[in-house]
Amino acid sequence: MFLLIFGLSFFLRAYGAFSNYPFWVDEFSTANQAKYILKYGINVFNNPDIYFETHNITTHSLVALFFKIFGQHEWVARLPFVIVGSFVPLLVFYLAEKMFNKTTAVSASLLTTFSYFMIVWSRQARGYVLLQLLVLLTIFFYLKLLENRGSIVIATSIIISSLLGILTHSMFYILFIALVADFIFYHREILQVWLKSPWSYLLIVSLLVIIYKIGFLSNLIGTYYLGVLKANNLWYYHSFLWREYGLITFLSIVGIILGMIKKKYLVTPIVFYIVFQLIFISFLFHPYVLRYLLPIFPFLFIFAGYAITHISNLILQRYQLNKYKFLSETIPILIVLFIIINGYKFVNKPKRFYSVNHDFREIALIDYHQVYNIIKQKGDLKKGETAVIDTWWDRLYWYLGQDYKPAYAFRWQSDPGLINGLPRFTPLIINSAGEKIIPQSNNVQLISNLSDFKKAMNSYSKGFIFIDDSSLPHDVIAFVEKNLKKEIYLDHYPLDDNPYSIWPATLYSWGIN
Repeated sequence: MFLLIFGLSFFLRAYGAFSNYPFWVDEFSTANQAKYILKYGINVFNNPDIYFETHNITTHSLVALFFKIFGQHEWVARLPFVIVGSFVPLLVFYLAEKMFNKTTAVSASLLTTFSYFMIVWSRQARGYVLLQLLVLLTIFFYLKLLENRGSIVIATSIIISSLLGILTHSMFYILFIALVADFIFYHREILQVWLKSPWSYLLIVSLLVIIYKIGFLSNLIGTYYLGVLKANNLWYYHSFLWREYGLITFLSIVGIILGMIKKKYLVTPIVFYIVFQLIFISFLFHPYVLRYLLPIFPFLFIFAGYAITHISNLILQRYQLNKYKFLSETIPILIVLFIIINGYKFVNKPKRFYSVNHDFREIALIDYHQVYNIIKQKGDLKKGETAVIDTWWDRLYWYLGQDYKPAYAFRWQSDPGLINGLPRFTPLIINSAGEKIIPQSNNVQLISNLSDFKKAMNSYSKGFIFIDDSSLPHDVIAFVEKNLKKEIYLDHYPLDDNPYSIWPATLYSWGIN
């Protein structure tokens, strides 16, 4: 069973993944962070010239390791998450079997294996699927620990998975809150015993030190991330869960209700986690993107599988067919296969490309290879005589190298508006030459108005500016559109299967023949 589930999952996720499809915005960031690790080693943590994301250490370290082994390519950055994502259906199987039964486990693992949403996020150079795996592992160990309270091996396992979760993504702390809530409601006697041990306090202090060191508290309190009851993203996630995944959501709600009736102590910690995650991303966390739902999706499939299994058995019992064991085991699986074959958000056959915009248009996706091929071919890059201006310097560094000096970022300096819940604000310092420098960006210069742009043009007789956001400073955009040469215009990635995924982007140049 292990080889069957993992093999099928890996095939669906790895098929076509070795093509170097262009990164999207956050993937450029992952690749750049991994290159910093390879370049600076342990000093990456205290280098004042670069920004290193200490709350995504495992993700970037994994990519750095694969870069070291296989070279720096897009497919290499995605490969570790293809592998990690292939283990998720397997872990869903074991968790569902532990909570309910083998038929539910097979049903849930099939839904997880063939889910488009699960596959597409196993193909991205981002750590969300790793967070998903560590959440599943931690809950699995947690349930095992409730059964074997004195097991040092299980206790050690949950500590290790938790530490890895902390180092993978800040949202892992929501799971801690959920497990603490479960303890308070149902396992207070265990908590009282543990708090009498000095080791418990040592663990708590160690955890607080780690939280402080990776900088999560500042992010949590910071106005850029936490809305403090000012965010309202419920409409967005409701549209996704109910309109796009209504069948799975409905079945999972039924499964949760049945599970609370039948196996409350096993189901409750997961229900707490689902509820707290939804509350956090809906009302406390300003940005709204579907990938923040990813950690709870395996549990939705588990509860949906349990609902299908339980209801099937009730129908068989009604007609006195439950005495035929093979029917109670095969009918739920056949129903799940029918859902999958019907194509309702599931993959019937492997695809070479899975779009992150398959459900909602929310991530800019165009062929950046075309853009930078023009820059490389027409610019005097080796001489350092061509200014390159991009809206995302991680993208510029990926294509031109982290040591490329005439590098500029076209961003807002300070704007009261928000984009997808995030403020239009760019920190800066003024150097001795009067240039605007973005701190910890390897000396990328900021262009935030027309005066900045004209200074860049005066400094370099040749240059390119790539504009992919119409909300950027309008005086610069208007000048560029009127006076510069248009090199290429793109607005849609050819393999993107969402016809509404339009992202206008134009490369302009000056002084280029």
